[in-house]
Amino acid sequence: MTRPAIVNVSKFVAAGNKKFASYVDYVDRDKAIRNEHFSAFNANRFDGYHRYMENPEKSSGLFTADKNSLTQTERKKLKDTFQLAQKNDSIMWQDVISFDNQFLKEEGIYNPLTGYLNEVAIQESIRVGMKGTLQAENMEASAIWTASIHYNTDNIHVHIAMVEPYPTREYQQFRNKKTGELYSARRGSRKQNTLDLMKSKVANNLLDRDKELTRITELVHQRMIPTEERMNLFLSLPMQNLMQDIYKKLPDDTRKWKYNMNALDTIRPQMDVLTNMYINQYHPEDRSELNLALNDQKEFYKRIYGEGTKEANRFEDYKSNKEEEFYAKMGNAFLKECKNIRQNEKHVFHQKFGENKVFHPGTLSRRTLKKLKDSLQKDYRSMKNQRKYQELQEEMERKS
Repeated sequence: MTRPAIVNVSKFVAAGNKKFASYVDYVDRDKAIRNEHFSAFNANRFDGYHRYMENPEKSSGLFTADKNSLTQTERKKLKDTFQLAQKNDSIMWQDVISFDNQFLKEEGIYNPLTGYLNEVAIQESIRVGMKGTLQAENMEASAIWTASIHYNTDNIHVHIAMVEPYPTREYQQFRNKKTGELYSARRGSRKQNTLDLMKSKVANNLLDRDKELTRITELVHQRMIPTEERMNLFLSLPMQNLMQDIYKKLPDDTRKWKYNMNALDTIRPQMDVLTNMYINQYHPEDRSELNLALNDQKEFYKRIYGEGTKEANRFEDYKSNKEEEFYAKMGNAFLKECKNIRQNEKHVFHQKFGENKVFHPGTLSRRTLKKLKDSLQKDYRSMKNQRKYQELQEEMERKS
C-alpha cells in the first residue's frame, strides 16, 4: 500500500472540555506562545501515519475563511466569538489536514532545501475544503473556523478549529461507556462522507485538478458533436435487426417499458448491446476519451488516498455505476421512443379497424428506425452536454 499524499483526522470536544477552554485562552496569543502551548488545546494525537502531540517547530499565524492573517484586534474579536460559542454550549471540532512533504515537493508547493511553502495555495485549498464541509453539514450560516499551518520535519499539516456561536446541533441522549449512565449532550459527530469530501476538495483545489479534467472533457464534447453528414446516415443492418427484435419482445403493457423494470430482464442485455453498437458506430473516439479520463482520475485518487485504501478502490465502483447509469439512460431513451411509436400504431390501427379489434404490433419501418436512431443521438448529446467534469467530481465526492 502506498502512503497517502493527504490524510485528514477529526475530533470534537464539548464546551466544558479543558481543550476547548485552552483553545479560547490561546486563540488571541501570538504564534510563538501558541506553538509553545499547543499540546494544551490540541485534541488530535495520531492519524495512523503522523503524531500531532508535540508542539510544532514552526507555524503560520491564524487564518480564516476570509483572512490570510489576523491582526491583534482581529484575534481578540475571534476569541470573543469562541467564548460566545463556549458559553452557548457549542461543540468545538478540530480537524487536521496532513500533507506528505514529498508530494508537496513534486507538485512545486514546497521546497525542502529553502523551506519555502506556498502558504497561500494551502490556505485557499483549506477554504475550499471547509466550504464543502459546512455545506454538507448544513452549517454554512452558523459556523466559524480558524486554522494555522504547522511545519514538521516529515509532514506539513493544517490544524483547524470550528465552533458555532449560536449552536444548531441538537441535544441527544448518550450512555457513558464506563458507568452506563445516560447523559444529554449536543451531537458532535459528522458524516464520514463529509470528512472524505473535505480531503477531496482540498486535493482538487491544491492541484488545480478541475481545470485539467474539464479541459479534457470539453475536448471530448467538441469532437463528439455529430456533423450533418453523420446525422443523415441510416442505421446499419445489424442495428435495424436488433431494434426490430427488441421491439417485438416488449410486453403489451407500456407502463413496464422502463429499463430497470423486472419485465424487461430478458430484453435488457439486448438493449445494452444496441447501446454498444450505437456508441461504437457513432462515438468511438468519445468512448476512448472517456475511458482515458476515468483511468487518469483513478490514478489521481490512488496518489491522494494511497493505493489499496477504500477511497481509492471505491472509484472502481463509481466507474461501474456511471456505466450502468449510462446504459439505463440510453435504454430509456430508446424505450420512450418505442412507446411513442406503439401509441401511434395503436391509434392508427383502431381508427382503421375499430376499438374492439385486437391490436398486434407490426415491424418497424425504415423511416421509424431512422427516427429511433435520431432520438438516441439527441438524447446522447443531451447527456454529454451535462457531463462536465465538475458534475462527475461532485458525484464522486458525494458517494465517497
